[in-house]
Amino acid sequence: MHTKLATALALCATLLSACGGTGTTTSGGNVSLPAADAAAAQRLISPDETLQTLSFPAVGSTTVSGNIDGYKTRVYLVPIAKGQTLTVTLQSPSSNAYFNIHDAADSSGLAVFNGNSGERTARLTAPADMTYVIRPFQPRASARRNEQVPYSFMVSRS
Repeated sequence: MHTKLATALALCATLLSACGGTGTTTSGGNVSLPAADAAAAQRLISPDETLQTLSFPAVGSTTVSGNIDGYKTRVYLVPIAKGQTLTVTLQSPSSNAYFNIHDAADSSGLAVFNGNSGERTARLTAPADMTYVIRPFQPRASARRNEQVPYSFMVSRS
């Protein structure tokens, strides 16, 4: 019996990891999420960025981590329902880690949260069903030197 439980837990952890979570997931609520708009998000990103849709409960949180390697980084899609609040907190040992958040449907590319000011936490309430795009980055000078900047995000919907 313990072997079956251990196998089931290992499978759950593997699935969470494959969906962009690290196993730190909490849940609750009965909110219906829209589909992630990956096609719109793809138009916003550069060839050095890779899309990853975060999959976690509609009301809950997950933690993801990665590295910004020069200009190369992973970009995270988070579908969110009208009226929900998205909270994103950046943690990094480097002062060169920043992030912006975009509305995938806004083709202008303007950020709805601009992390250049050094803010480490963003809180956004969705005016409609939408997809937010979380884009970690580092300053151009360090990106040109191909510096590697580790980061993690705590991402929650409430």
